[in-house]
Amino acid sequence: MLLTQLEYFDALARERHFGRAAASCFVTTSTMSEAVRKLEAELGVPLVNRGRSSFQDLTPEGELLLTHVRRILADRRRLVEDLTAAGGHLTTTLRLGTIPSGDTRAAAVIARLTAAHPGIRVEVSPGIGTGGLVERLRSHDLDAAVIHPVDDVDGAVDLDGLTLTPLEPVRYAVVLTGSLLETLGPGLGPSHGSDAGRDRITAVDLAKLPVALLARGMFARACFDRATASAGVTVTPAVESDSVSSLVAFAATGQWAAVVPVGTPGTSTPDLRLLPLTDPVVELPAAVARLTTRPVTRLGNAVDNAAAGVDSGDMK
Repeated sequence: MLLTQLEYFDALARERHFGRAAASCFVTTSTMSEAVRKLEAELGVPLVNRGRSSFQDLTPEGELLLTHVRRILADRRRLVEDLTAAGGHLTTTLRLGTIPSGDTRAAAVIARLTAAHPGIRVEVSPGIGTGGLVERLRSHDLDAAVIHPVDDVDGAVDLDGLTLTPLEPVRYAVVLTGSLLETLGPGLGPSHGSDAGRDRITAVDLAKLPVALLARGMFARACFDRATASAGVTVTPAVESDSVSSLVAFAATGQWAAVVPVGTPGTSTPDLRLLPLTDPVVELPAAVARLTTRPVTRLGNAVDNAAAGVDSGDMK
């Protein structure tokens, strides 16, 4: 059994197409097909269900092999990284996933990481929920991820076997135009002007406005709904999205008030106001997660150190 055969099999499982898998490995389709057939012959089990001339899916044996293959390839990658780093320079690619509300935190971690290790380049997978990110960590598709480290995300996500480095919690605020804010009437803040002194927005205020929220089913949305329900208020969105940047774009039209994380890019403009959401406050924990390994890899240690050094000043 050769490593190249395992790499080809992993590519086939990922691409689900012999031609695309072969192209991703820079070999011919016949080379790819022959490598998989040799692997099947060596193991004595069918790994792929084939149609007349195409890939259909993996067999149960193929699915089992895939979990081992990805672990083997991940261990090989970590070994190469550590051997390279032993020469004084960590040169590799970090595959980092992030929850929709984690962009500014991910950027802060990346900035510290690459400043300390200029040889690291980063591939970011944005806009994925914690459950999906944890699954991708376990399947070795990602090296690290910014997640909400709680065990009831997406239906009780199992966080066992993960190393977590806490980050600044994600607190939610409301972004809207001054003209939309005026429709609420006088506020309780100390300032004066066309927005009548408002320096915060409550759930009661939001219930009076056309609102843009994160999509139903996302953890931050579930926390928002629970918090407003506990406050005795029902906020029904007019627009929903799984993208925080889309929510800011909706707010910029002047038609909606959007609930977004504090520090979201694009919320500080002459046309937009970003006001704290109070009564209730919606604040969620955040952390960088990676698979726990023994020993800790050089890349894992570098990610941990970068995440531990991030503070609120890095996310302005």
